[in-house]
Amino acid sequence: MPITRAVVGSGHADSDADSCAGDPVTRFDEIVDELYGLAPEAFVKRRNELAREVKADGDRELAGRIDKLRRPTQAAWAINQWVRAHPDDSALIDELASELTAAQRRSAVDRMRALSRRRQELINSSVTAVTRTAAERRVRLADSAVREVTQTLRAAVADHDVLEQVLRGNLTASAEYSGFGPAGVFVVPEPSPEPDRNESETRVAASAADDSEASSSDESDRERRELEARLADAEAGERAARSHLDDASGTVDGASSEVDEIVARAQELRAELARCEESLRFARQRLSTAEQGRAEARIALREAVAATNEIRAALAEF
Repeated sequence: MPITRAVVGSGHADSDADSCAGDPVTRFDEIVDELYGLAPEAFVKRRNELAREVKADGDRELAGRIDKLRRPTQAAWAINQWVRAHPDDSALIDELASELTAAQRRSAVDRMRALSRRRQELINSSVTAVTRTAAERRVRLADSAVREVTQTLRAAVADHDVLEQVLRGNLTASAEYSGFGPAGVFVVPEPSPEPDRNESETRVAASAADDSEASSSDESDRERRELEARLADAEAGERAARSHLDDASGTVDGASSEVDEIVARAQELRAELARCEESLRFARQRLSTAEQGRAEARIALREAVAATNEIRAALAEF
């Protein structure tokens, strides 16, 4: 599946790569799409090769952007491969998210229930498809990776930004959304129909309601203020936790990239060592052959000297 946009946002490919749908594909877009279609173990080596090639061509700014690209986690890699291999299936996530948003805005409670059931079924089937796609590439996802895939697809249904990142096929890390339903959408329930009442009954009911509301108004206000205060504290704690998670994820990504680079360098050094050992073996063979030739030359020299001496002795007798 050709991808025309690079991922933006925290935990994804360089945000400078963002481009509107339909915009011309840049060299950086092509490189991003190539890298995030590779197996994770091939990512770092190929990224470094491309960065060196671009730098050698004189584009240091592009080379720097390529160097900043991070290897995807196992879960992110698996989702990328599923999106690229099965674009029609992954588009169902987009369709469901749109339907959920529309139903929430209309306060269509029955429709929301039906879509919620469908959401769970779609996420389950999509996780299975992601796992199967990884298996087709001879990668068995760890249980933790499967959980991250599930979290990311749930977040994609609920959050438009995450959905866009998923559909681009260039994820580097999993995503999580802890809200309720699509972000920025608020449900305002429609009033339930009530049976017809005559005017007298209506006045009595209204009077009773007014009395009840007056007696509970203060208590409701107090509870509301308390809940609002608790919500503010909880949201502050959530923001702090998310910030801490982002920092920790950045540290993990950096360490993972460093390990990958060292492993790649170690492989290069091992290959170089193997070549040196092979050269040494041939050099030792040549040395052994040369030493044998020298020994034979020394024997020949002694024999020649002896023959020369005999001839000289014979001449001396005349």
